[in-house]
Amino acid sequence: MRKRKLWTLQSELVVSILQEKGIVQVKQEFLRQKYEDTAWIFQIAYRFLSQKMEQKIPRPEGAESPFWLFCDPKWAGNAGENCLLQCLIPEEEMLLFDLRKWSQVLNLSYVGSEQKQEEFRQKLYRQGVKDPLELFRTPFYPLLKQEVIKSWDDILCIDGVEEQYLQGACWQLKKEWLL
Repeated sequence: MRKRKLWTLQSELVVSILQEKGIVQVKQEFLRQKYEDTAWIFQIAYRFLSQKMEQKIPRPEGAESPFWLFCDPKWAGNAGENCLLQCLIPEEEMLLFDLRKWSQVLNLSYVGSEQKQEEFRQKLYRQGVKDPLELFRTPFYPLLKQEVIKSWDDILCIDGVEEQYLQGACWQLKKEWLL
């Protein structure tokens, strides 16, 4: 079983539960609280990634959203009141993707080469769409919305992606993974 060293930034509460119970999972309620007015955007992006994860990794009962993992600890964020955890995680328990492209997904943007992105911008312009978020805020552009979502598959193409730009996701954290 191959394992990969990754980093994750977690609250003291998550670490406490992990230490006490040996395993911890994410609940959707915390995402809504954390992101408030923009939670709908994150829910769309997270739903996409969760569906891709389920194709590779069965979702354990109780897991509602993934944990974020990073090959380079600098991307995990500022510890502040949170704890930066170093983990050794079995590869079959995680999904790796390009964190730069994931940022585009979080912006509900089209993902692809610069040429493909420009072609899509032109398509939006021709159809009178001034703000790409309108594809997701309204029911008026279902085909364009599906085209954007389909483009997100590109984040999973990690051949040639430098290790520092790899991000991962897993359904749960296990105490036994902590280093």
